[in-house]
Amino acid sequence: MDEVSEKELFETMPVPKAVATLAVPTIISQVVTMIYNLADTFFIGQLGNPYMVAAVSLVSPWFNLLTALGNLFGLGGSSLISRMLGVKNHQDVKHVSSFSVWGGVVITLVFSLVTWLARAPLLNFLGASSETFGYAQSYLNWVVVLGGVPTVVSLILGHLLRSEGHARQASAGMMFGGILNVVLDPVLIFGFGMGVAGAAYGVVKKIDQFPLNVSMGLCQGFMPLVGYNYSARNYKRMRDVSVFSWKTALIMSACCIACFAGFAPQILHLFVREAQTSALGATFLRIACLAVPLTTVNFLISYTLQAMGKGVQSAILTFSRQGLLNIPLLIIMNLTLGLYGMIWTQLVIEAIMLPVSLGMYQHTLRKLRENDSSRKEKAQ
Repeated sequence: MDEVSEKELFETMPVPKAVATLAVPTIISQVVTMIYNLADTFFIGQLGNPYMVAAVSLVSPWFNLLTALGNLFGLGGSSLISRMLGVKNHQDVKHVSSFSVWGGVVITLVFSLVTWLARAPLLNFLGASSETFGYAQSYLNWVVVLGGVPTVVSLILGHLLRSEGHARQASAGMMFGGILNVVLDPVLIFGFGMGVAGAAYGVVKKIDQFPLNVSMGLCQGFMPLVGYNYSARNYKRMRDVSVFSWKTALIMSACCIACFAGFAPQILHLFVREAQTSALGATFLRIACLAVPLTTVNFLISYTLQAMGKGVQSAILTFSRQGLLNIPLLIIMNLTLGLYGMIWTQLVIEAIMLPVSLGMYQHTLRKLRENDSSRKEKAQ
């Protein structure tokens, strides 16, 4: 973007329009990405082999860890770049971009190599059985070992482009990959008889993650605005961007919940043909989607703090959710309520974390205002 349009987008454009300019293309790309991830399960499900579907699900957590590496360098770099732009430091942007890309490539190569060398104990740890091991290993090799670097580089480049306001260009690449995957899935799975390996340009995310993917698109859109205005000390605009984004995410989450609650059996039947498994999955989906609004707000607050450069606070929230609460509560709920207890766990976690997240955000914002007031008093 040129200097004039950059200034207009980040500083003067009305908040709803500015958020929409950056977030709408990103949300669309996330929706397309979600569709092609679900396409893997859909086409594999048509083979009538539940073990193949289970194998893809087993690999999903490890692939999520791979994408976390991409977000580590991509989101970290984009947050820093947007804050550099806020103080008009354009000179160092290219250095941050180079480090983010090459750092991500090196770390991902190591991650992929370790995955390949430790694939047997890794899959056993993830819960692979004798029936699913072969399918899971094939899928792991395609999407993580061979596809790791392209996946991470794509994520990083998308984040870096968005940090400078190029949301459309960043989204175009992701959308092209998603459309290509949907086209190639049936060709590779059925035409070339590759089975589960044919689902290697994406990975399945659970259906109830769809609204979270939309929220992620919103996050990736508003992060540059938050980071820019934070470094420019325009805290009012920064807060307006955050609050508007939260309200928008809650409305979208409510729509998704209504859809899942009303059409859960039909949705599950598309991916799992076996009647008993499909019915059980529909019940689980209706329970799991109840946590979506709370998860969305916690998610957005964490991204807001990250955009402000408050990595420690963001990490504390993430660790509290995933480590401090998630693992112990899963064990407790499983022992007390069984499988259904584990499905309810996410709602319990998000309900506990919501006041913590809001409190940390308000505390951070209050500190910013106090420091800004002190700075102005000293300047006078």
